[in-house]
Amino acid sequence: MPEGFDMTALDGTNLTIDEALRLGAQEHPAIEVDARARDRVAASHALATELAGRRAVYGRTTGVGANRDTSVAQDVATDLRLLHSHATGSGELLDDRTVRTALIIRLNQLLRGGSGIHPDVIAALHAAIAENRMPRVHATGAIGTGDLSALAEIALALLGDESHGSPAWDIHPGDALPFLSSNAMTLAMACIQIERLRRWQRSQASVAALSFLAVRASRECLQPEVQAARGQAGQEDAAGAVRALLADVPVTPLRVQDSYGFRAYPQVAGALAAAGDALERVVGAELVAAAENPLIDAASGDAFHNGNFHGLPVALATDHAGLALASTGQLSVARLTELSNPEMTGLGSFLGTGAPGASGVMLLEYNQAAAQAELRHSAQPASLGSVVISRGVENHSSFSTQAVGNLRRGLDAAFDVLACELLAALRAVELHGDRLDPQRPLGAFVAALVPLLGHDHADRSLSEDLAAARGYLDSPA
Repeated sequence: MPEGFDMTALDGTNLTIDEALRLGAQEHPAIEVDARARDRVAASHALATELAGRRAVYGRTTGVGANRDTSVAQDVATDLRLLHSHATGSGELLDDRTVRTALIIRLNQLLRGGSGIHPDVIAALHAAIAENRMPRVHATGAIGTGDLSALAEIALALLGDESHGSPAWDIHPGDALPFLSSNAMTLAMACIQIERLRRWQRSQASVAALSFLAVRASRECLQPEVQAARGQAGQEDAAGAVRALLADVPVTPLRVQDSYGFRAYPQVAGALAAAGDALERVVGAELVAAAENPLIDAASGDAFHNGNFHGLPVALATDHAGLALASTGQLSVARLTELSNPEMTGLGSFLGTGAPGASGVMLLEYNQAAAQAELRHSAQPASLGSVVISRGVENHSSFSTQAVGNLRRGLDAAFDVLACELLAALRAVELHGDRLDPQRPLGAFVAALVPLLGHDHADRSLSEDLAAARGYLDSPA
C-alpha cells in the first residue's frame, strides 16, 4: 500500500465523486475489493451462464445492435471479435488520470453484481489500477449510450492484446458486452469537470469580492434576509461566500444600489451553485449504479434487457451547468465594465495611470469578450442532438459525452473570463490603497497571487499577467 494513504474498499455502493477524484489522481491508489461484492459478481456470472443456456441473452447468445436477432456461438472467439470491432476510437489520447478514474468507476459498477461478467475481470481491473498500467484510450467515439470504443480499448489492454503488454485477464465466453455496457469514461470526465467547476465557483467568489470592494458596492444584496425571502437553492451559499470574504473589510457604499453585475450576484451565482449540485447528484448516482444491459438480477433469477446505459440524465444536468456557467460569466463581464468606469471606481478611466488618455486595462475587456463568446458557444446544449444508427435500432442518443466536453471547453473559457476581471479588480484595490489582511481568506487569496504579477500600473502588455492569473485560478492547489 502506498505510504500515507489509507486503503479504500470498494463494494459497488460506496464510491463517491470525491473518492473517485482522490483515487484517480494517485498513480498507485490503495484499493481493495470487498469480499461480499466479489461473491455477488461470481453469483451474477453463474446466473448469466445458466440463463444463456435456456433463453436469449443479448450479447451472449446474440449479436449486438441491429444484429440482436442473430444467434452467435458462445465462445471466446465471438467475444474477441466484438472487442476488436468495437475498439475503434479517434481523436487525441486521454490522459492517465482520466483513464484511471474510469477504471475505478467501472470496477465499482461491476461490483454491484448486475453484469454477469466473470470475476476474473474484477481481479484484472484491480491489478491494472494498483500497478498503474494505464491503457491507451482515444477520446472520441461515444455518443452518450455507452462508452463502447473506450471500454473496448481498455478490455484489449487487459487482455494483453497487440501492443498492450502482458495479459491480466483470461477472457471467458460472454465477458465482452458486460465489460462494454457502461458510461464509465464519460463519468470520469464529468468528475474531473465537476472538480474544476467547484474551483471556478470558489475563485469567482473571491474575484467578485474584490470587485465589490473596488467599486464600493452596496452589500445589502448579500444579506441573509434577502436570500431567505426568496428561498432559491444555492442563493445563500453564493451570497454568504462573498459576504464572509468581505466581513473584515469595512467600506462605505457609494450608491443606494448597484448594477446587476453586483446586485444580482447571489441570484445568478446561486443558480450556478444549484446546477452544480444537481450535476453532482446525477453523476454520484451513476458511480454506484448497476446500469447494465442486460441486467442480470440475482433476486429474480432472470435477465432484463433495458436502456439504463442511456446518458440523458447526465447530459441534461451537464448542459444545465454549462448554461448557468455562461450566464455567470456574463455577470463577470458586467463587473469588468463597471471597473473600467471612473464614475463607479473614482479612479482613472480604464484604471489608467500616468499620462492623460492612458489605456490601462482597456484590452482586458476585449480578451474577456472573446473568452465569453467561447463560453457562450460551449453552452449550446448537446442534449438537443440525436442520431439514428445501427439500422434504426439505436434511434436516440443523449450525447452526454459531448455535453461533458462542452463543459470542459466552457470552463477553459470561464477561467479566462474570470482572470480578466481579477486583474482589473486587483488593480483598482491597489490604486485605492486598500490593505487586506493576509491572514484572512480574501487577503490570503490576493497575497498568493501578487508575486506572480507585474506591479507597474503604467500602460504595458498584460499578457503575462493574464496567463499567470488564469493559471492561478485553475490551479488544483
